[in-house]
Amino acid sequence: MMTPRAFALLAMMALPVTAGAQWTVQPGGWFNSHSFNSGRFPDRNSGNTRDALEKEDWGTYFIYGLREGLSVGFGQGYAHLRQPSGDSTLTTTGFGATGLFVMKRIAQGRAGVLSIQPRVDLPLLYDTDDRPVLGPVRAEGEIRLLYGTGYGIGGRRGFISASAGLAAWREGADEVRYDLTVGLDAASRVLIMGQAFNVAAFSDGELAYSATKLGAAAMFRVNRRVGLLVGYYGGVSGRNTARERTLSFAIWLSHEPATPVVPATIR
Repeated sequence: MMTPRAFALLAMMALPVTAGAQWTVQPGGWFNSHSFNSGRFPDRNSGNTRDALEKEDWGTYFIYGLREGLSVGFGQGYAHLRQPSGDSTLTTTGFGATGLFVMKRIAQGRAGVLSIQPRVDLPLLYDTDDRPVLGPVRAEGEIRLLYGTGYGIGGRRGFISASAGLAAWREGADEVRYDLTVGLDAASRVLIMGQAFNVAAFSDGELAYSATKLGAAAMFRVNRRVGLLVGYYGGVSGRNTARERTLSFAIWLSHEPATPVVPATIR
């Protein structure tokens, strides 16, 4: 679990199951998601499914509208991991790295909205020499571009959001991440989504590891401020990484400012 393969699968595990956060938030407003996940990571590259890593985790994502076109936020996770190893089992429980970010809208028009998001991940606070790790051991940085647009089909509204990021300021190999979410209002209170998460790491010009995770989710809007989501996510391909199988439940909370501001979305 101290190998780059473990770092990669944990990084994929930590990706937020959020979609509406590709746009900056209205000034004074905020969006917060809490996800609760349970999954397994059998190592399909070696054919070893008996010693699969098992995990339960909680993750939160928060973004606040500082001013028009500029938002700030953070992400945090807490996980319990178990991995059988012969006659013993390796376990670890604790918080992962804390991610802090700024999101700035740089373009908006009929084709969609484009934002840039620099982020820094603060390192873990416990002794990583004594047990398996849950994230980076030193501060890391990433720069990401985010794109979002709306569409209509059959009288229903939907959205497309995509992002691509480069993490070249980290302890391990440089990483490239690219993600895609397609959402559609299937009913007045039901949003369905298809998602893809990808990561590829390079070391000395060679591909060190990669992973692709696909998922589907449905969210029920309790009201304008609360949504309940259930989803399933699975790894479909990769190199030197385990392939995740995770069931996820999430709560989405949002707050709109007292004085409405025209949102940065396509109408």
